[in-house]
Amino acid sequence: MAQLELNKDKLNAAGLQVIAVAMGEPKHVDRYCRRLAPSITCLTGDAGGEAAYNAYGLREGSFQEIASLGVLKAGFRAMRKGYVGGQPVGNVKMMPGTFIVDTQGRIAYTFYSNHVGDHPTIDDVITAARQINADKER
Repeated sequence: MAQLELNKDKLNAAGLQVIAVAMGEPKHVDRYCRRLAPSITCLTGDAGGEAAYNAYGLREGSFQEIASLGVLKAGFRAMRKGYVGGQPVGNVKMMPGTFIVDTQGRIAYTFYSNHVGDHPTIDDVITAARQINADKER
């Protein structure tokens, strides 16, 4: 989430409006987003956020996807940059994903995480957005 905030100008320049969907109650999502990404719109679909997750084909992760060496490495990288997670709320086994939805509401890009600390790079998301825009212009 913090990476989205840090790169908001690059994302906006690529024509992207960033919206995060998180698990938990609206009060939790609001507090979390206000702290890590104040310029990003954060939503939750229901008390646990699972309806929105299910609508995008996200799923619960296995033990390996939630507590693996890759997850620990991602966590340490985040902590070295000063990002420390709070107390988890909602379904902590839900796997993350990243999507670009076009102006017609179609999913134009998907990234399903291999573990809970796996996210596409900002540059990969921007490259995908530019390709989507180029395809629309053809």
